[in-house]
Amino acid sequence: MKGIKLTTPMGVAKYCWLNKPDTKWETPGDFKVNLVLDKEEAEPFIEKIEAVLSDLIEEQKLSGKKKVKEAPLPYADETDDEGNPTGNVEFKFKTKSTIKPKIPMFDSKGTPMFDVNVWAGSKIKISSLLYPYVAPVGAGISLKINAVQILDLVQGSGGTEGFGFEEEDGYVLSEEDQSSEDATDEQEVDESTDF
Repeated sequence: MKGIKLTTPMGVAKYCWLNKPDTKWETPGDFKVNLVLDKEEAEPFIEKIEAVLSDLIEEQKLSGKKKVKEAPLPYADETDDEGNPTGNVEFKFKTKSTIKPKIPMFDSKGTPMFDVNVWAGSKIKISSLLYPYVAPVGAGISLKINAVQILDLVQGSGGTEGFGFEEEDGYVLSEEDQSSEDATDEQEVDESTDF
């Protein structure tokens, strides 16, 4: 069955694996992201998922199955660290890297973006494909990632914040120091490759 194309409203990315696949459970792994949406904005998206699921269950019943087991839904109410509902809904999107070796990404104006690290906290919209399925876990809907539009980018930093440092008064690297440091690095590389 072909996927049903549907674009999400803008939400906040969580557990972001859009630049490289998550290979923790299998190789070559999956691209994945959880998208957190305000409950009210999530409602039309939920209604579409439920309508597709309802059609799938109806098809199963028409084919002779008296009772159709339902798989877990690809969304749930978001909870905080203490397990309390936040008032948002969290959707789980996943695509095998064998099917889509790279996730197309675009900025707010629709310009393609390359070599951009998207981190949790980024505000994004997802062009998704809803795939109905029937498996031992039951009849369900999976949400596949087709492409991503980035409206507010959060990137990881190799800077001081990542190590717990804050900006202080004191020594500041000058351009001259930087260029001599780069030259030293190049020299070390040259020497290490000279047999």
